[in-house]
Amino acid sequence: MLVISSAFGQTILTKNISIARDKFGIPHIFAKTDAEAAYGLAWAHSEDDFRHIQENLLAAQGHLAEVTGKEGALFDYLMQFMGIDTIVNKLYATSFTEPFKKVLEGYAAGFNAYAAAHPKEVLLKKAFPTSAIDIIKGYTLNSSLMSGVGLALRAINANQVEDFNKMNDGDKGSNAFALAPSRTEDGKTWLGINSHQPLEGRFAWYEAHISSEEGWNVIGGLFPGGVGIFVGTTPTLGWAHTVNFNVWGDIHKLKLNPNNKMQYEYDGQWVNFTERKAKLKVKVAGIKLAVKKRILGTEFGPVLETKHGFFAIRFPAYKEVRSAEQWFNMNKAKNWKEFEKAIKMEAIPSFNIVYGDKDGNIFFQCGGQYPDRDPSLSWSQPITSGSSKHKWTKLMPYDKKPATFNPDCGFVYNANNSPLQCTGENCNLDMLFPGLQIFGTNRGTRFAELLDNHQGKFTWNDFLNIKYDKAYSKSAQYMQLFAPMYALDAAQYPDIADALAMLKRWDLQGNATSTEAGLALVVHDIIAKKSGLPFGFLYVLQKPIPTADYVAAIREAKRFLIATHGIIDIKLGDISRHIRGNVSLPISGMNDVLRAVGPELHDKKKGIYRNKAGDGYYQLNKYGSDGSIEINAMNAYGASARPSSPHYTDQMELFVAEKTRPMTFDKAQILRDAERVYEPK
Repeated sequence: MLVISSAFGQTILTKNISIARDKFGIPHIFAKTDAEAAYGLAWAHSEDDFRHIQENLLAAQGHLAEVTGKEGALFDYLMQFMGIDTIVNKLYATSFTEPFKKVLEGYAAGFNAYAAAHPKEVLLKKAFPTSAIDIIKGYTLNSSLMSGVGLALRAINANQVEDFNKMNDGDKGSNAFALAPSRTEDGKTWLGINSHQPLEGRFAWYEAHISSEEGWNVIGGLFPGGVGIFVGTTPTLGWAHTVNFNVWGDIHKLKLNPNNKMQYEYDGQWVNFTERKAKLKVKVAGIKLAVKKRILGTEFGPVLETKHGFFAIRFPAYKEVRSAEQWFNMNKAKNWKEFEKAIKMEAIPSFNIVYGDKDGNIFFQCGGQYPDRDPSLSWSQPITSGSSKHKWTKLMPYDKKPATFNPDCGFVYNANNSPLQCTGENCNLDMLFPGLQIFGTNRGTRFAELLDNHQGKFTWNDFLNIKYDKAYSKSAQYMQLFAPMYALDAAQYPDIADALAMLKRWDLQGNATSTEAGLALVVHDIIAKKSGLPFGFLYVLQKPIPTADYVAAIREAKRFLIATHGIIDIKLGDISRHIRGNVSLPISGMNDVLRAVGPELHDKKKGIYRNKAGDGYYQLNKYGSDGSIEINAMNAYGASARPSSPHYTDQMELFVAEKTRPMTFDKAQILRDAERVYEPK
């Protein structure tokens, strides 16, 4: 028995917690109370990936640089730069309900208990015991970075502020779509949950089933350090998130007083910066060094000092601490009314929502926290006015965000495209606001083509073909940017005439057996590296590529393939591999197709790319009005991040074969078929 010392005096009885590992090693956690279920989740997840949970909580505590060095210092600094450490300390007591605080306490207790039982795995002793407040700091830091702050800081440093909301790094995206019963062959609601994240590390998906006698019953994905499910399904409803690229906050380029560099212009007056110190400890060559860095503050927010100027950032995300409880309430929702009540908390700073349930409801919302900006002003980034008129003080209300509930077209979707295109052409939205994302993606265009052009009801095979579609649309941004390359005259470039002929006959499909796709992948990679931009960012910006760069990329790709493979007509699957440990498998898919694969050059000598992002964890579900549910799930590698585990790579063959495995809420079946059932310590 474990007694948690807290304001609530709760007791965690480990005998009330059972962890059932199914044949793929996925944990099904059964407990009497929500807090005990959270304890079990922390224990099970630690068994599979203790290191990355620690790293997320070390960042929350400001200690990551003491373990990972320079890379971690950025996260430690940002915690203080945005003031998250002090904001969470100030708001924690009044921002959460007492039942949810018990959940946080339960998770922290489970994590601490695992650390105490496995001291050799602890990265930094002083980080323990961790606390509920640390967990919330981790949520706030990570959600801030994923809700515009990370892109803003990168854009400021690169002097590309004008397009900061488009600077996706290629790792994060997502697809989601839902079909109403009126459009499905069996009269059930169908939901595709398909988030794109890095396949390994602190932001990779982990799958779990959490069930308590207090009504928490959900299967889905979470990140290391998550106390509940972020995307997934209950027995009656499910939801997906996709990243949107609205202008989540503002970047202000400050005008400095030429006679006093510690003053900036605000409403026509010179105003003093506030100043505080960030204190860091950074591991360098095995030695921990103390580092101090000043942080300037303004009416608009904290300041990043660069050679390009002084920039203040103002975002809602780093002042919002309640996202974990909103997700918890979404986890516990039984129907649309309860789910909508949960999302009306509006505590998750970004992410679209695609939803479906057993009652036949489907829903899309451009979710998140967005400034309620004065539409009469210009909000082009960076803002240079120095005026208080550009200091928004309110957020856009729930009913003003682009959303559609049960559209007549019978489907909703999003693939990081503009939220105005989320259903059939005749049902799409017209809800503009300052900062709304208007650009699209190839994946969004393909959803529109495959869903809107379909006549009648969809078969399940249709649904699967959409999920695994590998095509670049002939009408989307990809072809708009690359059309000049495909129009090159081979007669003018005889040394690459054979490669040009291959590209010209490519069907724009990323099939593993396609030799043309193999060449195209290498050309894409070379062009992106030459531009210094991630592939998706390359054509979202639609900045023209000089003809000479297309020619040089094809020439280099030909040279590379001959040097590494001896030929240029090599199959995509022989170049692009799904690799972990000693397993290496050919994989279909490419950047920004619905079967999203993020290849990165892995072995330059052998000419091998490794899939590092894109499709990772996904569910393809059916919800019947009679309460029946069919869950078809898949994860990119396996349930465990430990190389010694049999579940480190055991889903890889299914993953590349584009198969799924069933999941169930049936406790009796889970316990009967489990490979192991045990209590945490």
